[in-house]
Amino acid sequence: MRRWIIGIVAFLVVVVAVVGAALVVANGRGTDVADAAEIPAAAPALVAAPVGDDATGDADATAAAEAVAAALAGPAADEALGQLSGVVTDVASGAELWSATPDTPLVPASVTKLTTATAALLTLPADDRVATTVLAGTTPGQVILKGDGDVTLSRTADSGFFTDAASIEDLAAQAAAALGGQPVTSIVVDNSVRGGDLFNETWSTEDIEAGNVAPLGAVMIDAGRLDSSDNYSARSETPAGDVGRALAEALGAADVPVTVSDTPVAAAEGDPLATVYSAPLGTRIRDMLLYSDNLLAEAVGREVAAARNQQQTFDGATAAVLDTLSDAGVDVSGAVLKDCSGMSADNRLTARILDGVLALAAGAPVAEDVTLTGDPAELRLLFDALPVAGADGTLADRYLSGSGAEAAAGRVRAKTGTLDGVNTLAGTVTTDSGRVLTFAFLSNGSDQEAGRAALDRLAAALREA
Repeated sequence: MRRWIIGIVAFLVVVVAVVGAALVVANGRGTDVADAAEIPAAAPALVAAPVGDDATGDADATAAAEAVAAALAGPAADEALGQLSGVVTDVASGAELWSATPDTPLVPASVTKLTTATAALLTLPADDRVATTVLAGTTPGQVILKGDGDVTLSRTADSGFFTDAASIEDLAAQAAAALGGQPVTSIVVDNSVRGGDLFNETWSTEDIEAGNVAPLGAVMIDAGRLDSSDNYSARSETPAGDVGRALAEALGAADVPVTVSDTPVAAAEGDPLATVYSAPLGTRIRDMLLYSDNLLAEAVGREVAAARNQQQTFDGATAAVLDTLSDAGVDVSGAVLKDCSGMSADNRLTARILDGVLALAAGAPVAEDVTLTGDPAELRLLFDALPVAGADGTLADRYLSGSGAEAAAGRVRAKTGTLDGVNTLAGTVTTDSGRVLTFAFLSNGSDQEAGRAALDRLAAALREA
């Protein structure tokens, strides 16, 4: 229980700090950051007594549940929501305050990324980095570009989409120095870490041009974006080859042949010619959730699979994510994951699973037979990574004036999800009384625009609970 209370206090500090920080963050991805005057910072929350400790705790939980039920009665009945599943939990006490068919598996869309991020933080250290290496080949002038799975590479230090990304420019400078003037005659991209499993069978190739997916290369520039300044840019159909060609150009050998191999490529003996490292896992998870980047989510899922000694494939990654959550005490019964990003319409999650993930991140107590791996405090990075309503990421243009949800701007931090007929939202909200709640809402069979707006109003209503 002591860890739970300490975790709550630390979580509340994070909530207040990151909401304030979101008001001044630079606009580097084409999203408009709302005026600070329009987004009130979250107030510090009170730490409620754990439910069941005494009569006061029971009465407080009952009153809170009644307040939430009253606040959600109208918004939850909105027909624009279609089929609704949801859970609301009090962070301080761990009490479930409201639910609606919480164990019904529905299509989760991009809130799936919450499961991927949580599994990664449970499995890997927050400072874990992914290497990209240049090796000398077995024939004179041959250069091998070996990727371990970094999809966030940039062409130059200041041109990339992602935060603190490693650059091809740096990689080439190191390699050129090591080559000492030896001409480059060919470049081979070693794509073998992906096991040949590059494009999910449940995805549509039309979503490459739409900017949602691409073949999952062992190395990628800006996760395959053709325009690094645009989150929603069309993606490349040949991302691994693009990196090889960018390296050739940076080495002054733009005309040499570049090939991609899905099987391991033999290298000459000796030290690497060059190595660069991705940003730490915590930074990449923030980018993944803030911009809902599907390829970064898939790459992180493969890292979880590797850490659990499972195949680095779509099946291996999704199994690793669910196994990790199960080991941490989250009941994943009914869960079906075909990918780690939520692009698959065949995924199924319940609101209770998503709420359980958020509770873990908030420091909720786990069963006596459960031992969390890694540092539990690092799980709170999940909340730091969630977009702020009306301020940044995928919530930058929501909860604005006239939306009907503007009262919760700056109070809601949540991961969004959208597919045809699917709208989802899961995260946290601070009420006017200072209570911090987690929520998970899944809406299936809903219109994209109307359903999304109705979900925002549903979460916003919690502010008055």
